[in-house]
Amino acid sequence: MSADQWAEGVDRLLAEIGPVTGASRVWIFQLLEVQSDAVVQDYVFEWASSERYRQLNQNRFRFFSAAVEDPVYRRLVEERQAGLSHDFCIPVMPEGPFRRDLAGQSIQSMATVPIFVNGHWWGTLGIDDCERPVSWRGPGLDLLEAAGQLIAAALYRYQLNHRSRQIELFHKVANCGVWEISLRNGRVWCSQALKTVLGYPETYPRVPLRRLLARLHSEDRAALRACLRDLWRAAESAQFRLDARLRLADRSWLWHEIIGEIQCNESGRPVAIAGLVLDISRRKQDEEQALAASQLDALTGALNRRGMDEHLETIGPVTGLRHLILLDIDHFKEINDTHGHLVGDALLRMMVGRLRHELRPDDGLVRLGGEEFAVLVGGLGDDQAMALAERLRRRIAAEPFLVEMSQDEPPLKVAMSISLGVARQGDDVSQAPNQLMAEADQALYAAKHGGRNCALFYGEAAERRAVNLDTD
Repeated sequence: MSADQWAEGVDRLLAEIGPVTGASRVWIFQLLEVQSDAVVQDYVFEWASSERYRQLNQNRFRFFSAAVEDPVYRRLVEERQAGLSHDFCIPVMPEGPFRRDLAGQSIQSMATVPIFVNGHWWGTLGIDDCERPVSWRGPGLDLLEAAGQLIAAALYRYQLNHRSRQIELFHKVANCGVWEISLRNGRVWCSQALKTVLGYPETYPRVPLRRLLARLHSEDRAALRACLRDLWRAAESAQFRLDARLRLADRSWLWHEIIGEIQCNESGRPVAIAGLVLDISRRKQDEEQALAASQLDALTGALNRRGMDEHLETIGPVTGLRHLILLDIDHFKEINDTHGHLVGDALLRMMVGRLRHELRPDDGLVRLGGEEFAVLVGGLGDDQAMALAERLRRRIAAEPFLVEMSQDEPPLKVAMSISLGVARQGDDVSQAPNQLMAEADQALYAAKHGGRNCALFYGEAAERRAVNLDTD
C-alpha cells in the first residue's frame, strides 16, 4: 500500500479479508459531511463474495445521505466519531429504521471500525454477512481494526506525498517557496524548493529563524518587523504582503514578495505565521524599466521633465550645491526649415551623444522641449560649472555633424552652435527649482541676445542687462 498505489492496495486488502472471514461483503464508506440531521457518505471500496452481494454499482449508495433521526443510528455516528468499533447481529437488534435498513439489504450480521486520518474521521470499514447472524467480537473485530489502521496509514502517506508534490509543483509554476514559523518555539519549516533557493540541502532538518532573517536586506528586515508589529495591533487583518530583497545561495540579491498570514488556535491566540515567498524579480525589472522610460525623452534618450525633477531631488541632498545649465541650439528653426524634421531629429540625437562625452555619470542631461536642453550638475564651484558649460559649447561648435541620408548620397554636413546660461543654487538648499530655472533662463536669454554661441553665468547676465538698461 505505497503512497502512489494505495487504492489498489486497499482493494487487495479487502480481497484478503473477505475469504478469510467468510463474509459476504467487505466495504468502505468515505465520510463526506456530518450535518445536523444527516450523514453524507460515499461507497468507495467493496469486495463481494458473489455478484448477488455486490452493492458498489448501485446508484443509491453513491453520495447517499443517511438521516440520524433514529436514536440507534445517531448513537452509532457519535460513537464512530469517538473512534469506537461496532458489532451487530441484526435479528437481535431493537426495532427501528436502522434495523429495517440493514434487513432490507439481507444483512444478518455486521462489524464496522472507523478510519481516522490525521485525527479526523475519514470513513468506515465494514463487514457484512448475509448468511450468518454471528458476533464479530474477538478475532473478527481485531482483524478489522488492524486493517483500518493499515488503510489509515496508507491514506496518510498518500496525502503527505500528494501535498508535497502540490507544494513543489506550485513552486515550479509560481516560482515560489512555502514557509511556516511557530510562535511557540520559533522553529521554521521551509519547503524543499525554498531550501534550495537559500542554499540549504533538501534534507536539511531545520533552518534557524535568525539565519532566515539574515537573508533579508537590512532595510527590508526592518520593514518586515514594522509590518508584523502593525499586523499584531490590527485585529481586523491577519495578512501581510511585503516586497523585499533576498540574498540567494550565490550571494546575489533578488526581489521577492513575502506573503504571510498569522494563524490562530481555537481560542484566537496566534500560534504561527505561514506564507509564501514569490520571485518578483521580473516584475521589479519591468517596473524599473517602465519608471526609467517614463523619465526619458523618447527621441534623444535624455531625461525629460519628470526625470529632471527626480534628478534634482537626488543630487541636492548628496552634494549640497548644484548648478543648472540651460542650453539652446542657435537658429535651429532654420536648420529644420532647410533640411527637414528628420534631419533635425537626427541632429538632436547626435548632439546629445556629444554632450554626454563631456558629462560625468551622475550629471543629468534633460531635454526640456524642442531644441532646449538643461544640464544638472552637483559638487562644482562656479568656475568649474562655467568651465563645463564652455566645454559643452566647444564640443558642439568644433566640427560639423554628419547626417547619413542614403547609401547613394554622401553624408550631409550641418554646423551647429549652442548658447548656454548657468545659474547656481543659493545657500538655501530648499530654494525652489523654479527660481533656479528662472535665473538660468535669464542667463541663457542674455547669451542669445549677446551674439549666441557663448555661455553666461546668471550674475554676469544680470550685469550685462543692467548695462544695457543704462545705455538705453
